[in-house]
Amino acid sequence: MSFRRMFKRSATPVVADFGSCSVKLLQLSGGEGPSIVSAQLLEIPDEARGSADRRFAFLADELPTVLRQGGFHGRRIVISPASSHFMIQQTRVEADGALSPDDQVRAEVAGRIGCAPSAVVARSFPIPGSDRDRVALAIAREEVMRHLELMKQCRFDVVGVQPDHIPLIRSFDHLHRRDDDRHVVTMYVDAGWGAVKVAVARGTRLVFARIIHIGGRQFDEIAASTWGCTTAAARSRRITEESTALDPVPPKASMMPAATEEMSPIMRAGLAKAERDAARSREVRAATVEVDRRTGDWNPSLSPVGSPEGHPDLAEVNDSIADELLMCARYAQAAVGGQIDRMVMVGGESHSRRFAGHLARRMGVKSSVGDPIRRLLAATPEGAGPLDPAREHPEWAVACGLCACEVEA
Repeated sequence: MSFRRMFKRSATPVVADFGSCSVKLLQLSGGEGPSIVSAQLLEIPDEARGSADRRFAFLADELPTVLRQGGFHGRRIVISPASSHFMIQQTRVEADGALSPDDQVRAEVAGRIGCAPSAVVARSFPIPGSDRDRVALAIAREEVMRHLELMKQCRFDVVGVQPDHIPLIRSFDHLHRRDDDRHVVTMYVDAGWGAVKVAVARGTRLVFARIIHIGGRQFDEIAASTWGCTTAAARSRRITEESTALDPVPPKASMMPAATEEMSPIMRAGLAKAERDAARSREVRAATVEVDRRTGDWNPSLSPVGSPEGHPDLAEVNDSIADELLMCARYAQAAVGGQIDRMVMVGGESHSRRFAGHLARRMGVKSSVGDPIRRLLAATPEGAGPLDPAREHPEWAVACGLCACEVEA
């Protein structure tokens, strides 16, 4: 073994989250307490987002350079194709059939789209409590090969392909370490530019999945029409106006010092007022702040959802998404035989507190914005590319989960 290889830094494979508007590349160090080796973000221009052919042509030109100059180790990569390539459905299989559950799902999907079963790649996940009901995720083999060819041009070997609903759930494994956590039902909502992806899990087990083909694209088009500008300019302005930061401060026991008798009456009155204001603020946050049940403290991977009323120009799209989520919740509740305990929002559109707050109010469950990469940034003091430790990055949830899927494999 060469000295160079002997002392080479251990690292997991690179992961690539292919979205409609960007590709997120992430690599972690191996071993206990992983940190970020490198993180890179490749934005897809507006003119290439709406067409798969134009998107792949852009990626073929730009992605090799990003991977080559990104500081990644090795040539292995795990990918998650964009959700627009997937077909998702709830299905029922024959428990004692001649074909395996995945083969039955593949044959059913192939029959629906009119192709041979060999042209479909399918995975299915059993719903807890049922031997026959499953969540099926399928993609055309042609699309998988297209991604493999793209990565071959980048001189990377694909060692895994994951539908992004699975890494979406896996990115929050750290919230399900106790035995009681296995029974908590969570709805994960990944609100992106091209679509809203929904995954409902009991603990870490998928029980329902769906893709809602509404997202930031519709928001941009409405904003551009209202403001009389391009969609790119409208998106920049909309994100700036809607990203109203809420400091995720954990509740404190008391702001009053022990020796108040040594202070002047004016100072005591000021501290008493501050205490009352803080108490009112805690009451408002209590319905939305996610607390770690192991420690009783605020969980840094989840931040509160709360905002003023939604923008009236976007109300129709907000309501459409909320209606779809409520329908998903009803199906999921029937599958698990109980209520949804909480909703966790991720994805680029969850930066909008108006949008996230509107969905939280309509769903009527405890809701938070998830930021799983915060834990990795805390272990990477030197920083990592486009990831700013001072702000939230809910759009990196799938990339984090892909790293967890790779570790499991």
